[in-house]
Amino acid sequence: MTAQPRSQSPSLDEIADDDDPRIQQVYRRLRVLTLIGALTMGVGFMAVMSVIAYRLVKSSPGAQGPVAGHLSITPGAKVLSTAAGDGKLLVTVEDGGRIVIHVLDAATLKETGRLDVAPGGPAAAPMR
Repeated sequence: MTAQPRSQSPSLDEIADDDDPRIQQVYRRLRVLTLIGALTMGVGFMAVMSVIAYRLVKSSPGAQGPVAGHLSITPGAKVLSTAAGDGKLLVTVEDGGRIVIHVLDAATLKETGRLDVAPGGPAAAPMR
């Protein structure tokens, strides 16, 4: 039998030695990169949480519950229609042949305006 010459390269057991300065340098770099990644993720998480908290604090207040109110109309008057939009309520009332449109604030149900629709004014041009 012939003896095989031993190679000059170190064995795997010798390479995996933790006392090797090259391995320690790799571990140091790995720790630094892990720390940088963790800090970056932490800063990102805090930024997202800050935006969520800001939007919760600065958001407009929600509905405060049902608002009770009343609209006084004369006896015999008839409500023709109602409409809601842009924070206003419109109630169209017919009272003895006269048409009155009441404008109410939707949040408080207080009357903010009234429009009397009277016949006999100038006629509008027909639409084409």
